[in-house]
Amino acid sequence: MALVGRLEVKLAFFLGLVLLSGRAQGNHHGNAPTVFDVTEYGAKADGQTECAQAFTQAWNAACKSNGPSSVVIPSGTYLSGEVFFHGPCTHSKPITVEVHGTVLAQSCISEFANGHWISVEDVDGLVLKGPGTLNGQGEESWQYDTCGGKSTCDFPLPPSIVFNQVNNSIIQGFNMVNSKGFHIKIGDSHNFTIQGLNINAPETSPSTDGIHISESDLVTISNCTIATGGQKCISQDEGATNIITSAINCIAPRP
Repeated sequence: MALVGRLEVKLAFFLGLVLLSGRAQGNHHGNAPTVFDVTEYGAKADGQTECAQAFTQAWNAACKSNGPSSVVIPSGTYLSGEVFFHGPCTHSKPITVEVHGTVLAQSCISEFANGHWISVEDVDGLVLKGPGTLNGQGEESWQYDTCGGKSTCDFPLPPSIVFNQVNNSIIQGFNMVNSKGFHIKIGDSHNFTIQGLNINAPETSPSTDGIHISESDLVTISNCTIATGGQKCISQDEGATNIITSAINCIAPRP
């Protein structure tokens, strides 16, 4: 398919997801998505209670539901180790994750045995949106960096979010700060849109690149501010095709 035709299909799908992804009031009403509030699964907005299991359980319930669904992280501060948002899902598209509060990653690197903070895998029709904040709390981990900004190395620090086999999806309108490793990694994905993100880490933070893309096609990134200590705001590796960027405010310290 010609690139122009593919972009027309992408735009039509994008508009459909936006129309469907508004937040429902209450658990279910009419055609609005069913809401899965993480606090109903044990998450506590005290900044001290481990909430990863509650996040994952809320996702699993939404993923297995029958209609459009929305996982909601309400206002407040939450603490979390490794989180798994994995499919395949049985719901009607889209499945939405709304981050209204601030989510803090566990500061100790030993909490991330699988090499990531948030893993999103094998999902079609995801909408991940703010206006909240994902704080990787990487300050204690940066001293252990051995990658020097390389996309691959023996012992990379955990990225904040890893998207693998995530298709026809939109990531929009939230903040990411102080990731331990890369803020976002995208792999083996298709028709993936990122817009309106603010990604920040100190200039002295190593290997905290903004967005890294590999083995993925038709990724569109727009209207983002990326200010990190990594080598690149947006980096591409083998197999990244049809990567479209616009209106990127890049403040990474090195070209």
